Amino acid sequence: MRILPVFSFILLSVSVQSEAARYWPATTLSDWSLSLNNGVAYIGSPQMAPHCSYARAQINMSGTEFDKALYAYALSAKARGKKLRYVVDNSHTTCIISGLSEVDE
Repeated sequence: MRILPVFSFILLSVSVQSEAARYWPATTLSDWSLSLNNGVAYIGSPQMAPHCSYARAQINMSGTEFDKALYAYALSAKARGKKLRYVVDNSHTTCIISGLSEVDE
């Protein structure tokens, strides 16, 4: 009988720690660059979320319509000099962008 409460506690602890959350970082990217390297698009900025290694995040270029649209959106925003907000996962240092939004300020 004592095994069930201990097992439940361990299971709860593991599932709480393993949950990652996507979020919009508070800092808007006003000084940012867009580059394409070996089939991966990168948005780099000194204003990138601190947990993102090399102060950059990537847009997957897997060929899906969503990834193509993200890259096209970033390319358009860069060409027009727009500031960006972005969505990343809070638990990885290799940040992958899963959403973008232009900011007019």
